[in-house]
Amino acid sequence: MWAVVSCQPGAGELPAPGVAGATASRVAELTGHAMVRREVSALSASKKKFKARVTELLEVGSSGRDEAIAELKMMGEDAIGPLLEALEDNDYKLRMVAARYLGDVAMEAAVPALVTALSDSSKNVQRCAADALTKIGQAAVEPLLDALIGKDQSARKWAAEALGDIGDRSVALELVKRLTDQNIEVQRAAVTALGELKNKRTIEPLVEVLDTDNVELAKAAAEALGKIRSSIAIEPLIRALSSPSVDVQRAAAESLKAVGPECVPPLLIELQSKDYIVRRWVVEILGEIGDDDARDGLINALSDENSRVVHYAAIALGKIGKPSAIRYLVELLDHPEKDVRCAVVEGLAHIGTYHAVEHLERMLGDEDWVTRLTAVKGLGNVGGRTCLTPLCQALQDEEWAVRKHAAEGLGKVGIRKGATEALIAAARDQKPSVRRSIACALGELGGEEAAEVLKKLASDPDDKVREAAEEALLSLESEGVTQEA
Repeated sequence: MWAVVSCQPGAGELPAPGVAGATASRVAELTGHAMVRREVSALSASKKKFKARVTELLEVGSSGRDEAIAELKMMGEDAIGPLLEALEDNDYKLRMVAARYLGDVAMEAAVPALVTALSDSSKNVQRCAADALTKIGQAAVEPLLDALIGKDQSARKWAAEALGDIGDRSVALELVKRLTDQNIEVQRAAVTALGELKNKRTIEPLVEVLDTDNVELAKAAAEALGKIRSSIAIEPLIRALSSPSVDVQRAAAESLKAVGPECVPPLLIELQSKDYIVRRWVVEILGEIGDDDARDGLINALSDENSRVVHYAAIALGKIGKPSAIRYLVELLDHPEKDVRCAVVEGLAHIGTYHAVEHLERMLGDEDWVTRLTAVKGLGNVGGRTCLTPLCQALQDEEWAVRKHAAEGLGKVGIRKGATEALIAAARDQKPSVRRSIACALGELGGEEAAEVLKKLASDPDDKVREAAEEALLSLESEGVTQEA
C-alpha cells in the first residue's frame, strides 16, 4: 500500500519552501477576490442608488426643475448612464425629459446618443435632442456635421437647425450645400440656420433661394437676409415686395426694416413703382425706419391714386413724428373712405403733440366708431389739460369701446378737476368694461368723491368691476384719500 504523506508541517517543523509560498499566494489570491467582490458589490449598489435617484428626478415637475438640474450636475458622470438609458425608454415623454436634462447638464459624453435621437420616432424627442445638442455647443459640431450629410431626413433637418443655433460660422459652407437637399424641410432648416449665423458669404446663395417659386423657402430666405442685415441684400429684398405671396412680401418688408436707414434711398425710388403693392409696402417700411429723409416722399404719397398707399403713408408720416406734417395730414380728414380717415387720425396720434389735439377732437364726431376710438386713444396718449374736455365728452359716445378708452385717457391725463365729475356721472354705464375702466381712472385721480363712488362699485354685480374698485380703494388708502387737486 502506498502511504499518504501530509503536506502540512508538523509541530515545530518549518514548511517546505515551495509549499509555504503556494499557500501564502493562495491566501492572498482568495483575499483579493473577496475585496474585489466587495468593491463590485458596492459599485453595483451605488449605481442602483444613482439610477433610482435619477429616475425620481425625471419625474420632477417644472417647479422643481432647477433643483433637479443642480443635483444632476453634482452627480456628474454617475448621472449619465441612467439618463442615456431613459433616452431609449419606450415612453416618448420620458425620452423627452432625458434629452432635456442631458442638454441642461451639458454632458459631452451624451452627444452620440443625442445625435441618434434626432431620428427618434417622436418629433418631440427629436426637437428636445436638437435643443440639448445646441446647449452642449461646440463639442456637438462635428457629430452634427456628420448627421447633416446622413441618410435620415429628420436628422439632417435637426442638425441644420442645431448648427445654426450653436453659431459656429465655420460651418456655413456646409449648410449652403444643404440648400439643394432633396428634402424641402432640410432646405428650409439650412436657410434658417444661415440666417442665424449671419455670415455675409452666404448672401448670394440665399438670394438664389429668395428668387425661387417655393413660397416657404423664399419666405425663409427673406427672413434670413434680414438677420444678416447687409446692404447687399437690399435690392433683392425690394424685388421680393412684388412676390405673388403676401407672406414673402411681408417677410421681405420686415427684413428691410431691420436693415434700416441704408434702405431709404432705394425705397424712395420705388415710390414711383407701377405696382401699388410695392408702393404700399414701401411707405410702411419708411415709417418704421423713421428716417427724416423719407418725409417729403411720404407727403407726396398722400396723393397716391391708390387709397391703400394713402392709408399707410398717413400712418408712416405720423411715425416720423414731425409736427410740420400735421398740415398735410389734416387735408385728408374729410376723405370719403373711412379707412383713410382712421389712418390719418392714427398718424396725428403718433405725432402726439398739442398741435394735433384740435384735429383729434374734431374726429370725435366722425360717423365711423373706429375712427372715433382712434382719436380718443390719441388724446389719451397726448395728455395735458387741452385733452380734458374732449375726453369728458367722449364718455357720452354711443360706442362702448370709445367710452372705455375715454375713461382710461382721463386717468392718464391725471387732472382731477372736471374729470372726476364726468367719471362719476358715467359710473352707471351699462357696459361692465366701461365701469371697470372708470374705477381704475378714479383710483388714479383720487379724492374723497372718487372714494365714495369706488365703494359703491366695490359691490358691482360684475366681478372684474368689483376687483378694480377694491384695488383702487386700497391704493387710495395707502396714499391718503383726502388729497386735493
